Amino acid sequence: MRASLRKLATSIVAVITLVTTAGAVSSARASAAAGIPRPDDYFGFHIGSDGHLATWDKMLSYFQLVAKGSDRVNYEKAGDTTLGYPYVMLTISSKQNLDNLNRLTAINARLADPRGLSQAEAQRLAAQGKPFYYVQAGIHATEVGNSQAMIEIAHRLATDSSPTIKHILDNAVILMVPSQNPDGLHLVNDYFNATAGTNFNRTYPDLYQKYTGHDDNRDWFMFTQVESRLMVSIQNKYHPQVFQDAHQAGTGAPRMFTPPYLSPSDPNIDPITVQQTNAMGMAMQRGMTAAGLKGGQWGTTYDYWTPSRQYQVYHGAVRMLTEAASVSNLAYPYTRPTPIGDQQPDTNFIEPYDKTTWTLRQILDYTSNTFYTGIETLANDPYNWLYNFYQVGQRAVTKTSPYAYVIPANQRDPQAVRDTLDILHTGAVEIRQARTAFTAGGKNYPAGSYVIYLAQPYGGFAKTLLEVQKYPQLAEYPGGPPQEPYDVTAQTLPMLLGFSADLVKDPFQADTTLLQQIKPVPVTMPAPPAAGGAYALGPESYGVFQFVSDLQKQGVPTFRAAQKFTDGGREFPAGTFVIPPTDQARQILQARSASTGIPVSAISKVPGVDGVQLKAGTRIGLYKPPNNIPSGWLMWMFDQYHVNYQVIKTQDYEGDLSDKYDAIVLPDGVSKSKIVNGLNAASYPAEWNWAYGVGEAGWTKLRDFVNNGGTLVAYGSSTTTAQSLLELPLEPVLPTESSTFYSPGSLLSQQIDADNPVAWGMTADNPVWFEGNQAYRVTDPAKYDAKVVGKYPDSGEQLQSGWLIGGKYLNGAANSVAFKVGKGYVVTFGSEAGYRTWNRAEQKMVFNSLYYGPSQKLDADQFARLGG
Repeated sequence: MRASLRKLATSIVAVITLVTTAGAVSSARASAAAGIPRPDDYFGFHIGSDGHLATWDKMLSYFQLVAKGSDRVNYEKAGDTTLGYPYVMLTISSKQNLDNLNRLTAINARLADPRGLSQAEAQRLAAQGKPFYYVQAGIHATEVGNSQAMIEIAHRLATDSSPTIKHILDNAVILMVPSQNPDGLHLVNDYFNATAGTNFNRTYPDLYQKYTGHDDNRDWFMFTQVESRLMVSIQNKYHPQVFQDAHQAGTGAPRMFTPPYLSPSDPNIDPITVQQTNAMGMAMQRGMTAAGLKGGQWGTTYDYWTPSRQYQVYHGAVRMLTEAASVSNLAYPYTRPTPIGDQQPDTNFIEPYDKTTWTLRQILDYTSNTFYTGIETLANDPYNWLYNFYQVGQRAVTKTSPYAYVIPANQRDPQAVRDTLDILHTGAVEIRQARTAFTAGGKNYPAGSYVIYLAQPYGGFAKTLLEVQKYPQLAEYPGGPPQEPYDVTAQTLPMLLGFSADLVKDPFQADTTLLQQIKPVPVTMPAPPAAGGAYALGPESYGVFQFVSDLQKQGVPTFRAAQKFTDGGREFPAGTFVIPPTDQARQILQARSASTGIPVSAISKVPGVDGVQLKAGTRIGLYKPPNNIPSGWLMWMFDQYHVNYQVIKTQDYEGDLSDKYDAIVLPDGVSKSKIVNGLNAASYPAEWNWAYGVGEAGWTKLRDFVNNGGTLVAYGSSTTTAQSLLELPLEPVLPTESSTFYSPGSLLSQQIDADNPVAWGMTADNPVWFEGNQAYRVTDPAKYDAKVVGKYPDSGEQLQSGWLIGGKYLNGAANSVAFKVGKGYVVTFGSEAGYRTWNRAEQKMVFNSLYYGPSQKLDADQFARLGG
């Protein structure tokens, strides 16, 4: 006990020494590395001073200069961002460690996957290795302070010759990504500087990541964005023990949040990882207190649940989320007449902040303090951090139950299966494919089925993505309202994408091979149909809309059967695509089929059923108010599928909207105010005139667009917008009190009319994604010929995965409804049918609606002649 106390005392003294010198390095130390200017001299202002922000271009040149002038720093361009900016990483350690970096990385990799590694060998490697500390800043680009802090931290680590810094560099390796979102740093900081001295708002008004905006750290299991994959590549290569994710919170938040987190923790996170997270978080809190930095808090707001923002914890690293309070207008002091923030001390809030002003400089100081305390905590105990890292891996590879997940071959949506395999493979999960048929859990599986054994280093990551989530029933206090999760509560990929994966608890035998890369399932193009026949493409996969885009781009006529039909003894469902058998069509279908694994069929005769012909080059308008994240996500999906769309601009209202668009989509968050008022022209320069309001006259033009034959699709809160615009006969039915009804990002039961054009290709029970959304009652079905397409079951269990309170209020309520309004077509979804592109099976209904509305309706005779 005494030895432990002495060790603790030594550690505290070291932390105090470290943090008190963090902002004031002596001139002798600062000039230790020749040729590296002080940040203030290079940038021309004191970093962190009010109203000054370093830009990304100059930060890049400075980091290159630091690396050139110091043998402690390596500069690496890991890749290019979405907008083409360099995504960089600094590797910082002692010269000896950097010279030996390949060996240290190999040790980490071996400890991460300890299969075949003896305990004695693991101990030897832990003694030889150095733990890695991965710190990233600036993923949320308006949280400007943490990326600015990286400038000073890099300089100090490169130049300071103090015993404290030497100890850190000798005993740890630092991986620094000074901006996880260089695009956003460029947009936000450049805009801030460009608007200096004007009356314009200083904050960049649009998404600071082209597609995802603030959701760019909600992508850490779907990996849709370039930056997400670059981050994962660093994690997978170096296997760091600690990951510090530096953020900022609101102005009234605690001055700095660190872990321990609020409950719950995902049970797939190893308990050792949770405990180490708690220990380092408390060290950070202690470091702030020792340095006189008041207002730190832990155990509030942020939980340890969803993988969408914490990939690292399923890969052996603790995630140290640090959240400094923000200032005013990005970089100006925040001032109140009384001390800022809560003034009531608590166990997790020891010293309230007692000043009335909070500055950018303080954000840098607090962020730097957490970094230095965290890295020294690691450097003070390198052996145990490495050995515990090994133990996490050892526990993962020796788990015995459950045994595996099996993803059967030959599923209805090859795209869904392939996307899932790509996600797991990107996440370093081992996937095996069966060479022959086998039996597992009493069920027979064909050759080609996929097996994910859970006794592997990252089996927990696979498990949390494939299993049903059971979020605990947590309340703010006994009998009180629900304790809100920080993000969502479910991420069950089979439900989101639309495929089946079976959990097998007991061991089984199967002849499998390890997949080294993920490829589409091989498909064979059928022989060209005989005269009177056609190519047929099933509607089951959400990937079919890649075919639609290709066909439309090349001007190939595309049809859909409105009823099921039979050909050659095979039944084809309603919504099947039918394409005339030209050479051009064959080339397009064959290429896209090979790239997706989605099969194409040939039918001997075009059936005599009702159908539609898609409008050639269907023109889609996307309402994307500035900084509207759901619009950005939909834009990403449209871009992936090469959809013929444009973001709607104010200038489009100078004529009739129908001159430019056949269908318009309103994602969640598009309100009447954002359409009518838009950005204030007095607050934003003329370059933003595309987002200025269109006024009441524009609102009327949108109504005329529908009445005169246009298609309007709305989901989430935009259903209310569509209802207001067109007086739709919808009435919300859910209680507003969270203690009565609550669903914070969950998958719920749904009954779907798959014969309705909106739902072509859907299963009858595809779950609905629900995050604080609304359900409806159709008050007058006769008005606008309202058809309920998707509804919640009349009774029974509404929850499929996640958390739900008051499911009975959903009983029988409508989710998706189709209307005929004037000459136009309107589809509303009470849920967020395009949520972060996660619920792709459900999102297919949005695509169906956008293409069906403008299509030409054909009777059976016309369809049999394919419109001829």
